Amino acid sequence: DGANLALSPDGSQLVYVSVQANTQQLFLRPLDSLEARPLPGTEGASVPFFSPDGQWVGFFAGGKLKKIAVSGGSPLTICDAAIVRGAAWAPDNTIYFAPSSISGLFKVSAQGGAPQPFTKLDPQKGEVSHRWPQVLPGGKAILFTVWTGPGYDENQIQLQIVESGERRVVVPNGQTGVYMPPGYVVYHSRTESALLAIPFDLERLETTGSAPVT
Repeated sequence: DGANLALSPDGSQLVYVSVQANTQQLFLRPLDSLEARPLPGTEGASVPFFSPDGQWVGFFAGGKLKKIAVSGGSPLTICDAAIVRGAAWAPDNTIYFAPSSISGLFKVSAQGGAPQPFTKLDPQKGEVSHRWPQVLPGGKAILFTVWTGPGYDENQIQLQIVESGERRVVVPNGQTGVYMPPGYVVYHSRTESALLAIPFDLERLETTGSAPVT
């Protein structure tokens, strides 16, 4: 369960998980080349993601959140992370991640340290987990999926403002939302079996229309 490829912020490199010779690890490929190179030390890796400057790749392996420089070298362990449900690296060098399938999001310095809670589950609203975070451009808010279970189609897309902790519902029935320029949140709807997009104002941090488009 996870997104096993990521595009660098400048669009020049792709990192992905591949299994070769019975070994699962990360491979890095410049988009102007057909050749990919393995990143040694990333055996067992999953759910890769880039740092904002594109110089590092974060990933999960062996129950840990780790990072490795795209230029090479050994991976560095950031913290424990038992079950993978997504991660995102903010401009202030904070990593937001989902360390389990039954928790809120946590945050940790990319330099390492003890993770701290970022979002809190609301059981009264049926929230089971928060997952698949995305740092919105500018780093002011984190977009994520709220699973309200027990069915896998029972999800919301919300955001939380970093400074105030205010949470807002972006899409009441959708999952795995991603902000896309020039101003849309693209998401998956299991009920409609479709990929939809809804206009989103990045400055006001809210949708600007109620009708999604396919």
